[in-house]
Amino acid sequence: MSVKSFWKAESTIPIIQTSKAVTALNGLSFEGGQEVRIKVPPSTKFFQPKECYLQADIKLSGGTVPTKLQLDSELGGQILIKDIRIYSSAEKGGSVLLEEIQGYNSMVSIMRDFDTNDSEKKKRAMTEGATVWIPYTRGTRGSTKSSAADILTNPYFVEDPVGASSATTTGDKTGAMAFNTAKLCLPLETGIFRSEAIFPNMLTGLEIVITLEDAGKCVTQLDSVMRNRRLNLNPRFHSRSGSNVITGAGVGAAQIANGDTVAEIYLTTDNSQVDPYQCPFSVGETVSIVSEDNATLLTTDKPLVIASINASATANNGAGLLQIVFDPADAVSSQATTLAPGGVCCVVSQAVVDDAAYSPSYSLSNVELVVQEVDPGSAFEADMLGGMKMNGGVIAQDIVSCQNYRYSQNVNDIVANIRLPLQNARAKSIVCQPTDASAYTSSDRVSASGTYVVAADTSEDITLNESTAGLRGISDNIQDFQFLYDGRLQPSRPVRCAKTSSKTSIDAQPLIETTKALQQGEVNARSLHAFNSNFLVSRALALNRGVYDTRNKDFSVQVNYGSSTTKNKLWNNFVFHLRRINIRGDNISVEY
Repeated sequence: MSVKSFWKAESTIPIIQTSKAVTALNGLSFEGGQEVRIKVPPSTKFFQPKECYLQADIKLSGGTVPTKLQLDSELGGQILIKDIRIYSSAEKGGSVLLEEIQGYNSMVSIMRDFDTNDSEKKKRAMTEGATVWIPYTRGTRGSTKSSAADILTNPYFVEDPVGASSATTTGDKTGAMAFNTAKLCLPLETGIFRSEAIFPNMLTGLEIVITLEDAGKCVTQLDSVMRNRRLNLNPRFHSRSGSNVITGAGVGAAQIANGDTVAEIYLTTDNSQVDPYQCPFSVGETVSIVSEDNATLLTTDKPLVIASINASATANNGAGLLQIVFDPADAVSSQATTLAPGGVCCVVSQAVVDDAAYSPSYSLSNVELVVQEVDPGSAFEADMLGGMKMNGGVIAQDIVSCQNYRYSQNVNDIVANIRLPLQNARAKSIVCQPTDASAYTSSDRVSASGTYVVAADTSEDITLNESTAGLRGISDNIQDFQFLYDGRLQPSRPVRCAKTSSKTSIDAQPLIETTKALQQGEVNARSLHAFNSNFLVSRALALNRGVYDTRNKDFSVQVNYGSSTTKNKLWNNFVFHLRRINIRGDNISVEY
């Protein structure tokens, strides 16, 4: 009786892999709104696309009043890429558009929010410019965990070393912030560069065109300083006097009433405010104090400008408190409502909200595409070209790409029938992302003022507005949705979303639909934590690596809202599909 062996002998090809940096064609430094062009010449014959990455240095810049700024904590440097297009080289087929993704940073927000775990977050913090939660700045008042409150290991600005006991030096006393030049290593999440197959660049060449996002849509303040973003995480106002006697006879010197002079304030030890290095504010930054319910904001005849942040050993009867000293020291309260001491009020930054013309910027320099070139040898190259002639002169390579069909919805539309002209022959899934399309100033976006309210549970964060508005999906009182294609409603019953859009509960069916759609698009759905902060309307068009032909079909999404919505919307309808690149000598064509 013969037994078939599991092992079989075959020849293996030794492969040499080297890293090669390809610099940008059209400049050394770039700003928001500009284009970056990178050309990978056909002389780089083969490369491993999944291991390639975009490399650059970034330095942020704020307004005239210093405050700590960073990029989105989950996206990091990926938020800088607004759109991306990949062409073949002009000498190989005449600049054929191989792939284009509009709203690239919104698409990557889906990948980063749902394909994530603690290990991935830490890896992205090391390479992509993301930030993570750290225990040194943790909240102690019941706020949700924030990955945008790191002031110790944040790559975007200079901070005091751990253990500093004197005034902070993150910004000098003339008001200039000290920003770092951070290094970014960004994997490109396109179909070509997500593929694990070796790319035959000798037959196509590549030219990558990246449109950079405006700085006002990328940059945000720390969660622990904003009035409208996790207010419960902000430092708490202890008193003006620093005394532990804040009731009875001592309340007058501790509270801030109308007409009181505010020369200095003291912070409670809540939210890890123990040493100066843990304070999220900067020297030269303007601040104010707001009541715990976010209803009453301290107003003064002069701005409260931080001169120093010190550890006062004598405050609180020798127990010690953080002291914030202001310059000028003679600002007088004009707020009719008295702000009580004892940790019932929060300290907030006014550096951005007080400047309606606030305009942050960034400089992206030393932009390179690091290509992992592989050399399988001349014999492999000859075999490939010979096989190309035997197969009718064609080499075909399939990639899982993404195409965005956008749709605008007015705030007054209670029922939306979103008709989509899909033309993908091998579609796998559709992921619809209703983003906030309201008109905001850069000041509003950076400080999360007036943006979409993500959570309604005031017991945790008090307020939780959307930061970097317009890049993530919002539920906005949606009640249900259903797709219409192939002449019938899919699924057969509406997918209920009322609990999710109430911001106090969760619906299971939308999560099931989202998980299936992401898996079909080869995006691992390892976390559903962002089910509300990045709301999605999704549908898998096939299962088990299957595909669906959307051509010449009436395809629409039917969405029902409640009695009212709050925001205009721009729907990013991402269709994950198989795209085939056909190479016939010097002729290149794309089937999608």
